[in-house]
Amino acid sequence: ELGTDSISFGSIDVTFPKSIFGCGHNNVVTFNGSGKVTGLVGLGAGPLSLVSQLGDSIGHKFSYCLVPLHSNTTSKLKFGDEAIINGNGVVSTPLIIKSSQPSFYYLNLEGITVGQKTVQTGQTDGNIIIDSGTTLTSLETSFYNNLVAYVKEVIGVEEVKNPPSGYTFCFTSGDQTKFPEFVFHFTGADVTLKPENLFVAYAKNLSCLSVIPDNQTSIFGNRAQVDFIVEYDLEGKKVSFAPSDCSKN
Repeated sequence: ELGTDSISFGSIDVTFPKSIFGCGHNNVVTFNGSGKVTGLVGLGAGPLSLVSQLGDSIGHKFSYCLVPLHSNTTSKLKFGDEAIINGNGVVSTPLIIKSSQPSFYYLNLEGITVGQKTVQTGQTDGNIIIDSGTTLTSLETSFYNNLVAYVKEVIGVEEVKNPPSGYTFCFTSGDQTKFPEFVFHFTGADVTLKPENLFVAYAKNLSCLSVIPDNQTSIFGNRAQVDFIVEYDLEGKKVSFAPSDCSKN
């Protein structure tokens, strides 16, 4: 069901009347164990998303800065001029919106470097969705398998059998385990991730790669985006990344 109401941003005393809201009656939320979710903010390019409704008033720009899962602070969501990032360390890549999937933002991932080894995707036309609502990163299966092979070789570990539910590659780690640098090579933008962006300390001495195989959809998930300011410029058709301590900024 759809209804209208006013959206207010109290900190700057701005109100948008007659904003469209949707209400569901059979909602299933998979990413929150408590079930205490009051709603979702639509940030896609579809006509009913909050971003599309605010449109010209925010210059078709927004950004977010996601804090680590167990942080004591909240993530930040900014619109308009407040969302613009610049300065040293900012990299940008083309934003691709496909007419068949207008709510999704696609980027082009050319490859991933693990330490000194790079695996290429061999694709060029928007092969991965960037999503703030999906936790894990998913990659096409053969590309994923090559990535895991490099991870095993560079870190020097063997995978454990029967990994925890939700993960496909886990290994025994210790204090001496050295994680390499990971660089996601998007067209025009090399984004260097920390180990925390790609590995989960699941239990004592057990680390799991927060990347899974999926032959249907590749997604750059929110864990990989933690401690980055991510700006979406829908008019300029680009996404920009800047490393940041999101708990402070």
